Amino acid sequence: MNYDESSTDFWSLSPSRLAEKIGSIANADPASIDDATRAEARLLASEWHDALNLPKATFQDQQRQVSLLDSLQRRTIEILVRTSQQN
Repeated sequence: MNYDESSTDFWSLSPSRLAEKIGSIANADPASIDDATRAEARLLASEWHDALNLPKATFQDQQRQVSLLDSLQRRTIEILVRTSQQN
């Protein structure tokens, strides 16, 4: 299963689009993605859901969300690159 074109600029994807892509890997056919990668993708999908739904009432809330999204972005892109190279 090909999840992304090799020319995709993962860094330009929005947080919600990255969350969608990692969710598709988490729910992928076991024959196309190894168990460890799918398990990591499931964890990331859950973390994306939580981070995108954090309250944004205060500046501290916003800072916390930005920090979490930045971390999730890097980890997600690592998996997206890895899975796109496998296919």
